[in-house]
Amino acid sequence: MRLEFIDNLFEAAEGPRIPHPEDAIFLGMPEVNKYLSGMEEVIKNPQSTTIKWDGGIALFFGYTPGGEFFISDKYMYPAGFFARSPADWEKYDTQVKASKQTRPDLYPKIAAIWDGLRNAVTENAIFKGDLMAIGQNEMTPKEGAFVFRPTTVTYTVPVKSPMGQVMVDKVAMIVVHSKGNAPWDGVTGLANKGNVAVIGPMGMPAGQKSTPFKLNEPTQLLKSAKKTVATSGPRAEQFLAGLDGVSKAKIQTYFNKQITGQTRDTLDVWLAKPESNTKPGTLKKLVGDGETGYLFANADGYQSLANVWNSMYQLKNSLAAQLETQVSGFSQSIDNQPGGEGFVANTAGAGLIKLVNRGVFGGAHFNK
Repeated sequence: MRLEFIDNLFEAAEGPRIPHPEDAIFLGMPEVNKYLSGMEEVIKNPQSTTIKWDGGIALFFGYTPGGEFFISDKYMYPAGFFARSPADWEKYDTQVKASKQTRPDLYPKIAAIWDGLRNAVTENAIFKGDLMAIGQNEMTPKEGAFVFRPTTVTYTVPVKSPMGQVMVDKVAMIVVHSKGNAPWDGVTGLANKGNVAVIGPMGMPAGQKSTPFKLNEPTQLLKSAKKTVATSGPRAEQFLAGLDGVSKAKIQTYFNKQITGQTRDTLDVWLAKPESNTKPGTLKKLVGDGETGYLFANADGYQSLANVWNSMYQLKNSLAAQLETQVSGFSQSIDNQPGGEGFVANTAGAGLIKLVNRGVFGGAHFNK
């Protein structure tokens, strides 16, 4: 039976994917203004911003309304499936999910952290986090530091750091992001009492307060974004209004692939390539016979769209760059270059905002 509170909690804790501010233009000017105001809020109140961890397995864990401890993944939990034992993971894979595909490499890992996470929970609550490191190789320090790479980012944690000290002699490390319907404060409800090192969203062990981020206002970029949104936004919105949903999605995909380095082609060239999966009807409408397509006839509108997208992207990246210099106690790198996945800001006006340098993290992630 699916419980109503699962719907409410999942919407708050996971919900749809956190949007990139620059993509707001594809949803219309109200969304652009919302996210622009949201980034202004981040500048004024950076204390609500935390590190975005490039984790391995996303886990929900804690106690059900009936008081039973559970650990579920991001597929089980929204479906209302509470895994009350490690064996329930295999039961879900073989009896519940549609594909019936098993994950034999994962079951021993869940068994290894089960008692550790149960001992870590000190309140009747539900938490969400990312399993960052597990097993002897990742949890054994080398040359004075733990080194692990769950997905794209490589993390190096000195043994003498606060995080490193609680990782010693543990079987795994998890970074927890949320408690119930809100971001976790890093202090309440969890403690390092088991064989799993529990870390807060700012990289400090559970129960230890962290130093909040600070931001200097990027005056010129903020001014430029506001001006560009005001002057180019209406024409960009008009341009998008003349397109169907498929065409708008293709252009958004192109913008995203271009910034992550997945394509260096111009839009018309990319649309014509098999990799874009553009259907003939959409290609004809957008490109036509060179000078007969919508893109040519509305070149100023397309440029306005690009102007708004780029101005939001540049403002966001400037904030991410400032925050990156303040990450302490461990280091992050991508392709041997300093940097992590980015940051997440919890704003009153725009909700969660993702501050990710897609040219760096996205480029490495999609071009591995």
